Amino acid sequence: MKKRGKKSNNKHDKLKGLKGWLILVTIGLISISLMYFLFSLIQIIDILLGNATFEVILLLIFSIIFCALFVYCLRLELKHKKEFPTWFISSLWVSSILGLIIGQIQKSEFSATPLNFIGTILWTLYFIKSKRVRNTFVK
Repeated sequence: MKKRGKKSNNKHDKLKGLKGWLILVTIGLISISLMYFLFSLIQIIDILLGNATFEVILLLIFSIIFCALFVYCLRLELKHKKEFPTWFISSLWVSSILGLIIGQIQKSEFSATPLNFIGTILWTLYFIKSKRVRNTFVK
């Protein structure tokens, strides 16, 4: 049992919590959720103004799904749920693959690139190997 006023020297306690690289994940989840939310609003406005093409409706559907998915991941992360690493890794891979497909369909210069996949691979390896991730997401 820990006494009050003393810091824990336990290595397990030091590698726990939303610190280190996990702060970047939190910031990323917040920003990507906001981005998809705003993009959804833009698509809705576009539809209300009479530009209801198949492409706009499809992008709206994907935007809403990804916004909900990343908000759900953020919720899991902030509650330190053990399901978070699996959901986060899956979300990264699905968004990278769909981003590449949608970019090819639209012929957009802002589509997913090999750099996105490098980031996805690196974050996947971090979440699989990290002791902090293992110690933090236990509920």
